Amino acid sequence: MRALILVAILFFTCKADVFEQNCLPCHQKLDVGIDKFFYRYVLVFSSELSVKAALIDYLRNPMKEKSILPEGLIEKYGIKEPTKLTQKELEEAIDTYWDRYTFIGKIR
Repeated sequence: MRALILVAILFFTCKADVFEQNCLPCHQKLDVGIDKFFYRYVLVFSSELSVKAALIDYLRNPMKEKSILPEGLIEKYGIKEPTKLTQKELEEAIDTYWDRYTFIGKIR
């Protein structure tokens, strides 16, 4: 039982670490909170799978045409550099992002 708990703790800690170490530092410098980006993605792409696929696509190959940002923020901050995260790290970060900010299934 202890081993199972330890594995679960390590699994969730590692997932959060990728997101917290690689995503939050830059987003905390912006005028708009990272949660607002999430809500825009949900409005545009609707489902969890579509949101995650769009995020992976954008982060691998960022382009203005793929951005969900308003024009003013693109002009102010530009388009980000492609991620240097591995596919596994990117998926872990996006899973953490989804779990942290989703409201789907949490509204009563």
